Amino acid sequence: MKVGVMQGSLKEFDLAEVLQVVGIGRQYTGIELRLSNGVVGTIFVKSGQVVSATANDTAGPNAFFNLFQAADGRFFVFRTETPPDLPEPLGPLHRMLMEVPPPGPRKSEPVQPAVAPLYAYEERELPTQAGVVSPPPNASPSMHSIGASALKAQPASVRQPPVVAAPPHGPDTRIIGIVSPKGGSGKSTISLNLSLSMARRGHSVVLIDTDVNGDILSAINARSRANIGSLDIVYNDAPLDQALLDTVMPKFKILPAVGSKLPDPELMATEQKDRWRKLLHDVSKRADIVLVDTPAGMFGHTRTVCQGCTHVLGVLQAEVIAARSFARFAEALQLLRDNERPKVLGVVLNMLQTRHHASLSVFQEAMQDLPQEWLFDTTIPRHPAFLDSTHQGLPLRHLDDDVPPPVAFLFDNLAAEVAQRLSLQIPALRARPFLL
Repeated sequence: MKVGVMQGSLKEFDLAEVLQVVGIGRQYTGIELRLSNGVVGTIFVKSGQVVSATANDTAGPNAFFNLFQAADGRFFVFRTETPPDLPEPLGPLHRMLMEVPPPGPRKSEPVQPAVAPLYAYEERELPTQAGVVSPPPNASPSMHSIGASALKAQPASVRQPPVVAAPPHGPDTRIIGIVSPKGGSGKSTISLNLSLSMARRGHSVVLIDTDVNGDILSAINARSRANIGSLDIVYNDAPLDQALLDTVMPKFKILPAVGSKLPDPELMATEQKDRWRKLLHDVSKRADIVLVDTPAGMFGHTRTVCQGCTHVLGVLQAEVIAARSFARFAEALQLLRDNERPKVLGVVLNMLQTRHHASLSVFQEAMQDLPQEWLFDTTIPRHPAFLDSTHQGLPLRHLDDDVPPPVAFLFDNLAAEVAQRLSLQIPALRARPFLL
């Protein structure tokens, strides 16, 4: 029996991206390519392997490559039971994608298709507009924690916040730090769109921005809406209730990094690990899940914030420099004390370019080098819709009320994986009348 997963037209993605998105999963998955004259071919994938491929009267690797010649039509992704006797795979998906000839005029070279996945069973979105709808940061150098000897050297004029006890996290606390050793890897984009998808699943979510540059509010063009931020709470004892910003999603709130005025920079140079932990703990009592967008890097301020998280989600940009620096992800976590080290929830590969061998090589190395349980099945491609999202100051899902950009649905996939790894209960379905 076929269970539809997603479908769409060959417009915005290419076939390689669709294969990569669904091919890592452990389920036996088929991708049908449909033109006006019906189904012209099918590819089956499982656990990163191309199991089989058929195209009209051909089968095997030639059929796999021939399907990339389609420039128009539709695709249908489905899951079905794994056959008892699987054939010998054609080869690893990432290697076969590398062997697909680039687009060109020669007959033997396929034309790059574009794929716009639309999930078959996706719930219709509620009417939406801009992200933040009710009021309750600014540029500054990155903050770094400093040792005890440096703390003693601070001028006496710097007002230290009162010492607070860091509360222990309960077994049901879920505070996820979104981290990456390299800047520009897309942490804020992942944080915002993943939070929205988690809220769409029915979970209450608070997204906390801890970066003094305030990338979350910059992403939705709403810096002026913040009067108080997380840094104001930690360093100036500002009230949490006045800092949370509501969104059009009733279960999704944002806690920005700073308000209209920066806290004292010398004060921000102090670590305040316990106060960060207390803030994260207080927010976690108001939501099922807390996502924390952190500054670039794994040390300094990010290290301090991670010590108050229960989990971390690593963002690996599918580019060579990011891959070379990603060793700092595990190294930095290993340097934390056992009782302050968050669990690794997983690593998401971001900005993948399936038509570029260097980007695919990062994906290949991640498959080989990272612990098997770390890498999420969902991978986020580099796509023009992200530029449109930033330009409009909206999350991807809110760019169009009727037809969101297809890449937005990948965050629903990622949210489902996150919920599964956190053992989150599925919210009860609430039936609504169909006819008005």
